Amino acid sequence: MTKPGASYWQRVLERVRGVNPHAVDAALALVFAASALFTAAARFGDDDRYRDDDTLGIVLLLLQTLPIAMRSVAPLGALTVSAGAISAYMAIGYQGMPAGTLAALVILYSAASLTDTRRAILAAAVTAAAIAIYYATDRGDPGFAQAVTTYATYAAGWGLGMYARSRREYTTVVEERASLLERERENRAREAVADERARIARELHDMVGHALNVMVIQSGGAQRVFDSKPDAARESLASIETTGRQALTDMERMLGILRESDVTDGSLGPQPGLADVDALAKRVAGAGLPVDVTVEGTPVALPASIDLSAYRIIQEALTNALKHAGPARASVRIRFAADGVEVEITDDGSGPAAGAPGQRGRGLIGMQERVALFGGDLDAGPRAGGGFRVRARLPYGGGA
Repeated sequence: MTKPGASYWQRVLERVRGVNPHAVDAALALVFAASALFTAAARFGDDDRYRDDDTLGIVLLLLQTLPIAMRSVAPLGALTVSAGAISAYMAIGYQGMPAGTLAALVILYSAASLTDTRRAILAAAVTAAAIAIYYATDRGDPGFAQAVTTYATYAAGWGLGMYARSRREYTTVVEERASLLERERENRAREAVADERARIARELHDMVGHALNVMVIQSGGAQRVFDSKPDAARESLASIETTGRQALTDMERMLGILRESDVTDGSLGPQPGLADVDALAKRVAGAGLPVDVTVEGTPVALPASIDLSAYRIIQEALTNALKHAGPARASVRIRFAADGVEVEITDDGSGPAAGAPGQRGRGLIGMQERVALFGGDLDAGPRAGGGFRVRARLPYGGGA
């Protein structure tokens, strides 16, 4: 299908490619046959050394040219018929027909390009024998130089066909390899998404479990002081309501995209958040990558799912920098805005980063999965001045 805005020549090329090749071969055969018949009629009685084309000559002319219509379907058979007709035509005493010899050259090219090596060599042998018969029976005494030129011309056509076949086979191998690599990349990406979703499921288990623990403890405390300290009981109930609503929000946001999995491990303690980034930076610095942490805006209490996801994105980006950046420094910028939180992690290293173009790793896929949960956006790639940059924005009101 022609793309909108394609140039005139692009549209013409698309139409040519859409033509049935067998119809083209049939039309080519008719053109060669008509040319041979026209030449035979025009030279009738011109040269006493040759036999004038009669009914037998016309049949042999058609057998030289019409087989070109079968060059794509049965090239070796078509060449054998055409070359045999040329040899018989010359042996009987007719004058050589340019349309017939050119047709044989086209069919020889097809036999070399469309068959295997054994059949291509057999086609070359048939052609060589036909040329030998041609010059051995030609009454015009063409000479040795013309014979050499003819052999060279047909050898070039055969070699061109062999080259076209090798290029086609090479292209097929390259395309198959590229297709295989693409399937492998897709499989790895699916595995990475599945792993990340299972990881998020564990984190959801931790958050909901922590929230339920808090609610159980507070409800027990409220029950004990319900009569003696009604105000404290009301505060506990309000806290239970807030915790329960937040747990429901987190659960609804995540469960929509998670697959079922049997996850039973993991503690029920609270997960890390942005408040723990300083401790994370110290651990990364202790491993060899100095990290500067900057906070912009007024920190606000984030939903547990956003707080955890922002922390995990920073953790993954710093881990990638630690692995791939080489000797470098990293910086983490956390910006609290009115509509969401933004984190930006940069390094000034020189090594490749996981997730760079052509190296999409599990880390970047995990970041994208986390950001997608909240309807945010992620931008990751090499920096113009060297190093790597990851920027993620997680809106407060976003959700899957």
